[in-house]
Amino acid sequence: MEALLDEGLRRMDNADGASEALLDFQPEIKKLDEYYSSQDWKDDYALDEEGLLPKDLKRGVLSEDGIYDALERNKEVMERIRGTRMVKHVILWTLKDELSAEEKMTIKQGIKEGLEGLKGKVPGIVDIKVNINGLESSNADLMLDSTFENVEALKRYSVHPEHVAVADSKVRPYTKIRSCLDFEV
Repeated sequence: MEALLDEGLRRMDNADGASEALLDFQPEIKKLDEYYSSQDWKDDYALDEEGLLPKDLKRGVLSEDGIYDALERNKEVMERIRGTRMVKHVILWTLKDELSAEEKMTIKQGIKEGLEGLKGKVPGIVDIKVNINGLESSNADLMLDSTFENVEALKRYSVHPEHVAVADSKVRPYTKIRSCLDFEV
């Protein structure tokens, strides 16, 4: 039984260290996620497809499934570490009809910058992205795709002064329709 206790404690110590190391590495994971959704990644991928990158170059980040799976695995592991169910907060907005196409583009960019800028300012945000480049088949102008540590974090976000300021100045004055779906992941 002493051997079992010793081994159990050793494994717990290793797990604690691994959890802390992964938590500390999350800013770097965020950079990887941002790269994967950037034009830089698309350009690198295109160069690779054209055979313009060195043959001996490691290509893990250029594998669509590889990087996506790694980012999803990170989310799952972080959920287990935190011990709570994270919450997705997804909103679709339609802008007011009287806005010109140029005004809509400026407004969408302002909403994107304002909401994505809340990361690090509002506690409990795991990830926050605004998509402003929908296809012509879309019937909404832009989408907020955000993840929160838990339901309580989403509730705090909704009334946080930084969020309210963005919503009141950049979103509400220009939108005519708002659809929201919150769910646990």
